[in-house]
Amino acid sequence: MDKLVIGKSASGYMGALFEDNKVVEVFHEDFESISGNIYLGRVERVIKTLEGAFINIGTGKKAFLKLKDITPLYKKEILKGEDLKSGMKVLVQVKKDETKKKGPQVTTKISIPGRFLVYFPVSFAMGVSKKISGGERERLKKLLRKLRDKSRGIVIRTAASGIDGEIISEEYKELKKTWENLVKTYKRSRKVKLLYTTPTVVDLILRDKVNKKLSEIITNDLSVKGKAEELIKKYKFKNMTVRYEEDDIFEKYDIYSKMREITRRTVHLDSGAEIIIDRTEALTAIDVNTASSIKGHDQENLILKTNIEAAKEIARQLRLRNIGGIIIIDFIKMKSNESREKVVKALKEELRKDSAKTEIFGFTSLGLLEMTRKRTSKPVEDYFLSVCPICRGTGFVLSPRIIFSHLDKEVDKVEGVKKIKITVHQSMSGYITSKIIRTWKRRAKAKIEVDFSWYDPNSYDIKYYNE
Repeated sequence: MDKLVIGKSASGYMGALFEDNKVVEVFHEDFESISGNIYLGRVERVIKTLEGAFINIGTGKKAFLKLKDITPLYKKEILKGEDLKSGMKVLVQVKKDETKKKGPQVTTKISIPGRFLVYFPVSFAMGVSKKISGGERERLKKLLRKLRDKSRGIVIRTAASGIDGEIISEEYKELKKTWENLVKTYKRSRKVKLLYTTPTVVDLILRDKVNKKLSEIITNDLSVKGKAEELIKKYKFKNMTVRYEEDDIFEKYDIYSKMREITRRTVHLDSGAEIIIDRTEALTAIDVNTASSIKGHDQENLILKTNIEAAKEIARQLRLRNIGGIIIIDFIKMKSNESREKVVKALKEELRKDSAKTEIFGFTSLGLLEMTRKRTSKPVEDYFLSVCPICRGTGFVLSPRIIFSHLDKEVDKVEGVKKIKITVHQSMSGYITSKIIRTWKRRAKAKIEVDFSWYDPNSYDIKYYNE
């Protein structure tokens, strides 16, 4: 059973979800995201060549709206039948947070999520979560037919499984009322403004992560304890307890160290193999390395076991790091299609626990597995890390050998000075030895002083004195 740790940390409210005693998701109030927020925006420019428009939503970078996202119902009710044009006010929802180079993406396909339903007031999306099957799926389909509005959309979420129909119906009425109030505010407003925002981190965790799979909630905050107990009582979650502890629960349950692991490139597996995760602008590449784990006569079976272990850990890391977009996985090479199918099956089973939409496309002719994970907010590591001012995000610096070569040539050109002061990075200490300094002195016919305190391994500082 799953466990949720939620409450106050030294840096603010946060939470961590455990599955099989492993942290699979982390949350923090500093993980800023405007994904899901609904704004009264103003059209800045319509660019037909891009099949989209730039929208001012008051958050800095202009948001981008794809024209194909404008549904007929939205055009009829919000735009009053008009085509999109500059200066027009629009009602939009953030689909994806902004990135370093692009503004946020917005859509007119508004959705208002609840615990058990997602309400689509201006588009027709109907269905039951694919993660619900059997008789329960049929029960919820019947309920959906009773709730459906001819011109509105409803999707029943996975959390609705086993929940009384009256509770789900009540939530539908609440979501519908939220939309009606939102539209009233939109109609009487003119300035760009935020109309609807996602809940606080605590409320969001309690809404989306407290379900019948959860066995225990641990908190060090009495208000969180009260909210959790109310939820358990209201929705009749059985075999779920709330435990209050006064200590730093995030230190006690080793969550701080798990969060630090998120920024590491290498993940070690129990078998001795390792996973290397590299994020780029276009995609995330994941490499499975054997290390010393593949030994013995039955190598194909050992490789299969290692790849299945890696597949399960990769699924966990995608959730833990909140990695989205295109993902390419280079598993250890397998000889048979049967082995590849078993690895894909293991990955799919683990990804079923993920609330984000994922899709596996299979192995390419080069033996790489292609998949995608829906991206709405930034990866977790972006909140912990900033671009290195030295390597500028490349992860590389110039070789000391190259720096030495440039410096050696510069010393060779020196004429008519009495003293040279050279400041270099400490990585040059293996190249600039006492013997090299004596050689430079003879060639430059000057006194030479070398200091290894320069901050940048890509450059050096050189000064000339005539006194």
